[in-house]
Amino acid sequence: MNENAIAIMLVVIGLAVPPAVVAHHGAAAYETDAITTLSATITELDWRNPHALIHFEVSDARHGLTAWTAETAGLVILIRAGWTRNVLKPGDRVVISGHRAANGSNTMLLKRLTFPDGRELTSLIPAR
Repeated sequence: MNENAIAIMLVVIGLAVPPAVVAHHGAAAYETDAITTLSATITELDWRNPHALIHFEVSDARHGLTAWTAETAGLVILIRAGWTRNVLKPGDRVVISGHRAANGSNTMLLKRLTFPDGRELTSLIPAR
C-alpha cells in the first residue's frame, strides 16, 4: 500500500470516531474549583459501565425534595476503593460531596460519600 492510501485511511478513521468517544473522560462539565456537600437519601445505585450513577434526594426548605445524580469513577476503580453493587440501598442516609455540574443541573461528579457511622467511600483508588 502506498503512503497516500495510508494517509487517506487514517483521515477516514479519524473522522469516523464520534466526538463523544474522544471527550468521554473529561471533567469540563463540572465546577472542579468548588465542592458541593449535600445531606441525601439514596433512591438508587445504578451499577453499570462505564460509570456507576448514584441517584438521591435532597430536602431543603426552599425547594422541598429535589432529585440529584452523582457520577462516580469506573467500576474497576470503585471496586478497588471498597465499593460493591450492594453498598447503597434505597433509603440510606448519607452525605455526598462532589463537583456540581457547571450548567446548574442537579448532577455532580462524586468525590466522597460519608455514612452516618463515619465510614467513607470515594471515587479514588486508596493510596497504598
